[in-house]
Amino acid sequence: MGRDKAFLKIGSFTIVEHQLQRLKPLFEEILLSANFPDKFSHLGLEIVQDYIPGRGPLVGIYSSLLRAKHPYLFAIACDMPFISPELITYMKENCKNYDVTVPETERGLEPLHAIYSKTCLTVMKKHIDNNGKGRVIEFFPEVKVRVINQEEISRIPGGEVGVALPPFLNFNTPEEYNKALELLEATRP
Repeated sequence: MGRDKAFLKIGSFTIVEHQLQRLKPLFEEILLSANFPDKFSHLGLEIVQDYIPGRGPLVGIYSSLLRAKHPYLFAIACDMPFISPELITYMKENCKNYDVTVPETERGLEPLHAIYSKTCLTVMKKHIDNNGKGRVIEFFPEVKVRVINQEEISRIPGGEVGVALPPFLNFNTPEEYNKALELLEATRP
């Protein structure tokens, strides 16, 4: 994108502010994983820096999970603006007795829209130490994973196929960002 996606606008809010509005009613504790905490200080959140900066999202999830007061952590990427509170609530209700609860879409697993248990910490650390910048899902075969499949997602409000604001939409290019803005505009009365 050439700039920090967290500060792009979705409507009248930045993406991070937009996400916070939707997440605050769902969680009593919200941590923000960021390596430049000063940029986010205005949000009034606890900011968690990666214990090894520059090593990818697994380190961010691991660092936040270490700091979390609760046994489970919902992790979401900053470039997913159309959060579905109903889907997240469903995931929370179905994460007990699992190490990871992750949705699966036509693209595959969505590890940056998933719930992680503190029981993952040891195996996450092993993968971080051994693999450097490995993909988040590389440790999944070593833990108990609950996959929320596409059929389940389609039964949850906001998760239906063809929903106006898809909860897993993310963007990595200006074109994808503009498409997200077009979808948002199309839903306004």
